[in-house]
Amino acid sequence: MKKIIFLSWCLFLTSCFEITERIKQNSNESGTYSLKVDFSKSWIRTRSAIWLEEVDGVSIPSEEDIKNKLADFREQAAKIEGVSNITSSYDFKSYIFTFTFQYENLVALNAVLNSMNTENPMTHFSFSKEKFFQRFASYPIPKNLVNKEDKKEDLEDAHITTIYTFDKEIAKISNPSSKVSKNKQTVFLKHNIYNVLKNNTLMNNTIYFNP
Repeated sequence: MKKIIFLSWCLFLTSCFEITERIKQNSNESGTYSLKVDFSKSWIRTRSAIWLEEVDGVSIPSEEDIKNKLADFREQAAKIEGVSNITSSYDFKSYIFTFTFQYENLVALNAVLNSMNTENPMTHFSFSKEKFFQRFASYPIPKNLVNKEDKKEDLEDAHITTIYTFDKEIAKISNPSSKVSKNKQTVFLKHNIYNVLKNNTLMNNTIYFNP
């Protein structure tokens, strides 16, 4: 499933949901990426929206559409050099969707993410194995949604979380909203969707490593 489909669908449902991005990054630049979209706290509203096929004039994909988009994601990602072990899952009882893959380097990781949103290709991640890891956040989501007052409360109840784990010790981080684990190898960052819609850079981060 392309990320633009996932996120647009989430935002037009605008019930309680969680988006979690996880990365396990190795010093040789390889790693594992996963994205999870979780509607389990509002599965009744989510199911109703799928049955209605439309919310606020926006078409909502059917269960079959979602399965097809996930299959399309796997197919597109498999064409990118340096990408392997591509998997996706869907749970239409709790409405939880995930996709995961392994990458040999950040060129491959960035290529997969750009294949999800071909309208705005960019460098999402950069890495210096001796110095730092950078995340430049960009989410293909409707900017005008924050101007709708009836959506604000729902968007404030929805969250996006990033969890990045490394095999090196973290020295410092640039984003003051981040938290570092006790073993100094994992960084956590969480914001509500409303604030991220207003300012994508809230999810930007530079993680510096101890030599």
